[in-house]
Amino acid sequence: MWTCVNCGLDIMFQAVEVEINRDGCFFICSGCQERNKLINVAQHGDEAICLAQPSGPS
Repeated sequence: MWTCVNCGLDIMFQAVEVEINRDGCFFICSGCQERNKLINVAQHGDEAICLAQPSGPS
């Protein structure tokens, strides 16, 4: 589950579509439309990405 950095809404992973642009990976909160940054936390050498929210302000 992810949490919106703006409104605090808890959002199930499946409830939003992850998007990628030149600024990186993110999802848009379904409650307030805030852009929420995601980072790849996969270990070096992993084939798949593993997305997580960064700690601290985005």
